[in-house]
Amino acid sequence: MPNQINKDIVKELKEKVAKAKSVTFTDYIGLSANNVNALRRELESNGSEMIVAKNTLLRNALKEEGVKDTDKLSEHLKGPTAAIFSYNDAVSPLKTIYSFIKNFELPKVKVGLFDGVLTSAEQVEEISKLPSKEVLIARLLGSLKSPLNGTVQVFSGVQRKFVFAVKAIADKKGGAQ
Repeated sequence: MPNQINKDIVKELKEKVAKAKSVTFTDYIGLSANNVNALRRELESNGSEMIVAKNTLLRNALKEEGVKDTDKLSEHLKGPTAAIFSYNDAVSPLKTIYSFIKNFELPKVKVGLFDGVLTSAEQVEEISKLPSKEVLIARLLGSLKSPLNGTVQVFSGVQRKFVFAVKAIADKKGGAQ
């Protein structure tokens, strides 16, 4: 029978999973305490949270939350595991993690959960290379705005040619006098 402390931890983890847009599981062994704290600070600035919990408690919280493929996920939840919960943007913490990996070659991403779908470490790395949400929105707006700009240029071209024609006539008449 689980004790009350473990029940509370599972309940807290379950709430975090429900609130998170993505969860990334990493192996953090080999990082110094200072590096772990630095990674936590960087993640918190992105609206994310890094928690180290027992794999059994993580597994139970994921099952209670109704995450699919918990059996496949259990294969990856072996050894020391840190769970990174992303609350604001699903991709921005991944960029932080992979920039940290470039510098220290750690932590190692085991697996990720995006909208309840299990994602392999390779897929998580590919997702981390995607542009941020703001950049994608800016690109979309730019591509939507482009045809409008072309239309405005076409219509203003007629007016511009008319003005140049009137100016040329005025110069011709003004030059002859």
